[in-house]
Amino acid sequence: MRLIAVAFSLFAGLAHGAVEPFFAPPVPVGTLTVRLHPTEVVLPGNATRVTFGVPFPRGSLTAAQLSTLRVLRGGIEIPAHVEMLTPWRHRTNAAIDGQSVRVALVQVEVAFASAFPSSDTIVVEWGTTPRTLDVPSRQDPRSAWHLVTTGTFVASDAVMEPDVYAVLPAAWLSQGLLKPSRTTAFADPSPAARDDPAVNDAIATWPGFEESERAFKNNFFSVINRDDPAVTVGNQCPYKTVAEPWLYDRAATMFVLHFRSGGFDALREATRATQFYANRLDANGFFTLAPSDSKYAYNESLAYAYWLTGDVALAERIGRVVVAHAGYPHVWTAQRNFWTERHAAFKLLANVVAYEVAGSTTHRDAVESILAAFRAHQDGAGGVIPANRIDGGLYHTGTQHSGDWAASSYGASSWMTALLTDAAVRAYATGEDAATAQFLVRAARFLDATTITTTANSYDSALALALPRYAMLADGSDAQVNTDDVEHALDVAGQIAWGAYFSGLAGAREPALVQGVADLYATYDVGVNFWIRPAGPSAGNTAFRVSPWRKWGWEHRTSDALRFAMTDAPATLPLFADGFE
Repeated sequence: MRLIAVAFSLFAGLAHGAVEPFFAPPVPVGTLTVRLHPTEVVLPGNATRVTFGVPFPRGSLTAAQLSTLRVLRGGIEIPAHVEMLTPWRHRTNAAIDGQSVRVALVQVEVAFASAFPSSDTIVVEWGTTPRTLDVPSRQDPRSAWHLVTTGTFVASDAVMEPDVYAVLPAAWLSQGLLKPSRTTAFADPSPAARDDPAVNDAIATWPGFEESERAFKNNFFSVINRDDPAVTVGNQCPYKTVAEPWLYDRAATMFVLHFRSGGFDALREATRATQFYANRLDANGFFTLAPSDSKYAYNESLAYAYWLTGDVALAERIGRVVVAHAGYPHVWTAQRNFWTERHAAFKLLANVVAYEVAGSTTHRDAVESILAAFRAHQDGAGGVIPANRIDGGLYHTGTQHSGDWAASSYGASSWMTALLTDAAVRAYATGEDAATAQFLVRAARFLDATTITTTANSYDSALALALPRYAMLADGSDAQVNTDDVEHALDVAGQIAWGAYFSGLAGAREPALVQGVADLYATYDVGVNFWIRPAGPSAGNTAFRVSPWRKWGWEHRTSDALRFAMTDAPATLPLFADGFE
């Protein structure tokens, strides 16, 4: 087969297109319809306490203006307790720091007419009429939680969940309110259900970036062992006993799916997974399925669960995770025995999230220090790293990277850098500094330089596909190249997209970065179909295959803003417009 070249030139016109503002505009007056999903323990007719978080775009409401937040059911106000859970933080601008509500905690009592799986709706309104039915005291949200005994966890797992879940619209959550970088709600108007694998396998390319959205959703059912009833136990995800499925924050990835899809299942499983994970953090913030390994220590999912359910027990654990990373030296020197972008990324991410929640000067200063160290490293570490290098990478020796390339040679990893830039984008949201934006543009240039076009790929395809090399030496030559590096096409594309975005924010999108996104997404597009096997369940396998299990997290948690970052992309993306012959 030969791919008819289309060169993806349709993206070239985007290089000078305007980009959307990083933050969504304030909404000082508004309403939200919230779907309430009672779980199996809720009996119809019995008043049940419901606690949930309502996030707002920065600058929408002050804490005092929460007096105008009312909860309506059937158009009639019902009693509600409302308080600010977290304000918007800013590392350098006092006019922004702490001045507006990021997440408001709302608590109401609701009697449901019907049992699970039915749902009901309420309306949250703010900015107009003062609340007249105020409940002054908050009750412990966990007073209306129960032990999970069915589904993804059983009683011996000791996982608790709310009796009622509150589901906010994806169009609202995707505005960068909880994960503070804007994304987009799924294009599919009915995203909650698993697709028919035979139908999807027959469709080579979906419009725009919809293929990644559908894969995100469909593979979710595989990682929670709901792909197909015929999948045998040996082919199911061992998330209760093995650390590997939790790498790259399994629970946070589920929350990101919820933000974009508005799905009840995604919210429920994200909350359950977070509780399972939180219960298994030791005193130093390490995950007990991966003792003393900081690359498994995350607080992103803990923050999302805290904000959406009001579970205050998670607040302490958010800070505890930072401790797990304290011993990792984020400052690179030639004398370090070990240094990788992945470990550095998760240290920055843990400190940023802790700062967002608690606002402590310790966490703020840590974020500033880590970012400064990354910039100095990118600049060559004071002349230690050879000057004749491809710009943008955080180069270090093969010895420091567990021997993944020649011991004394300077190289850097593509997909590990993508983890680091994901954390840096989140850090940018707390400072909006030009230095971080430029760091991200330069890092994206490095990521684009790691990409080669090759027919040597693991998709059993004769196509010449864009492949981000596992690692590239500073002079641009190969450090390590594997045929399955194609599996990092989506996450690397997502971070090159941020480079294209920030170059556009500074004046004009860099055409090479725009093209790099298109090329890598084309590779990912081919890969989605490669991993669908409609007949798999007949042999006890999944139909929507995820291998390794951690891939679901590395692909989708960091690429959620791809469509937003390429805002002015055309509505359709004819990646292979002329097909194959």
